[in-house]
Amino acid sequence: MIRRIALAAALVVAICTGCAAAELRGVWITSWNNGFFNAQQVDASIAAAKSAGMNALFIEVRKFADAYYDSKIEPRGSNVPDGFDPLAYTIKKAHAEGIQVHAWVVVYRAWCGSKSGPKDPNHVINKHPDWVLLSKDGKNWAGEGMYLDPGVPEAREYIVSVFEDIAKRYNVDGIQYDYVRYPGKDWGYSQAALKHYYADTGATSKPSPNDPKWLQWKRDQVTALVKLSHDRIKAANPNIAISASTICYGGCPDSFTQTSAYRDVCQDWKKWMEDGLIDINIPMNYKPETTSSMKASFRKWTDNSGKWRGKGTVCQGIDADNQSAANILTQIEYCRKAGQTGFVLFAFNATKHRDTIVPGLGASLAPAAKLPVNEPSDGTAARRAYEEGIALAVKWKLPEAKAKFKQAIELDPQYADAYFRLGRCYLKERDYVAAKAMFSKTLEVDPSHAAASKELSELTGT
Repeated sequence: MIRRIALAAALVVAICTGCAAAELRGVWITSWNNGFFNAQQVDASIAAAKSAGMNALFIEVRKFADAYYDSKIEPRGSNVPDGFDPLAYTIKKAHAEGIQVHAWVVVYRAWCGSKSGPKDPNHVINKHPDWVLLSKDGKNWAGEGMYLDPGVPEAREYIVSVFEDIAKRYNVDGIQYDYVRYPGKDWGYSQAALKHYYADTGATSKPSPNDPKWLQWKRDQVTALVKLSHDRIKAANPNIAISASTICYGGCPDSFTQTSAYRDVCQDWKKWMEDGLIDINIPMNYKPETTSSMKASFRKWTDNSGKWRGKGTVCQGIDADNQSAANILTQIEYCRKAGQTGFVLFAFNATKHRDTIVPGLGASLAPAAKLPVNEPSDGTAARRAYEEGIALAVKWKLPEAKAKFKQAIELDPQYADAYFRLGRCYLKERDYVAAKAMFSKTLEVDPSHAAASKELSELTGT
């Protein structure tokens, strides 16, 4: 088996030993602007990250219930060319440089285009309009767009299935949640959610936005998704680090229960850390070094998020769009003195500002120490090769398809379907001897393989 290394465990070990290599130096690359839509953009982003002394990319692969990767569950991102898989390509190229790749997924916000909603009939909002989050007065458009309601268990299961699919099919180093919250206190009033609230609590009337029991129930719904997602992702690949970009609006109070995250948007990230549901908390601490109040707020959030880290680690999210490289470095140094695991810069898309700050960052930070990256198990790699072979065979690219099926067999000699599909390729080429051999091998590995038995019977005329 190819050796796989758990990112979260590696970080903890490095912290305990005081190893400088533990510092996660991440950058967020959004799907709103150029940065990873094609191979050239990915190559440029990796080169810029390397020059700036970064060692982790957080790429937005789910913006509003769409996919910036090959998904059978959600529609493809509108600005990705056909035939290109941004996530797969980024993983391949970044891992070769010792740079981690974290799949950044927007959790509950499901649409942010026109207020009429998405046009694609396969979009989750069109397939399940009853899952859409509503305000107390029946509106479906929060300031940030349309959300799926955290209080609807079916929506929760759907969302988690998307993350589980990524964990099973992609060799990511991490999955990061964003918008894992309500948009505010006035939201959560879909009929489907209220039905579950009444059943769970015994309440008989619509709660007010400030009802403590209602607010706690809403927190519990968000936490239920975080737990379910944790369990599914870790079952698929325990080496994937789970992180969340969390809310730290305004000034930082001394008590977590007084924070905007807990009080207003029902995001109990302190509990997630205490319960081990996320490995890395990344507060979006976007307070540039421009005023004394911003400086003080950045430092207090940094300090308190460290105190509230529970079983996990903390990396500050730092504003890279609205300040100089020198100011970014000042905040990085404060995080280091606070004993934090690292930082993630927002954002690192292909802009003139990126070009401006990279040299200054690189002068102090480059080269970055390489962090451990996940490598696929033989079974995962075999399944991927098999799926690639299927895609090629459908296009009648038989030599390439055969090579992929042979690769799958080499990685997993007990892969019955790979032998069968290889036999089908030979059959299409009218190489009946080779086809018969592969169907026979299929049955040797799996005597119950009905399709192979049928093909072999037709070839032998019995």
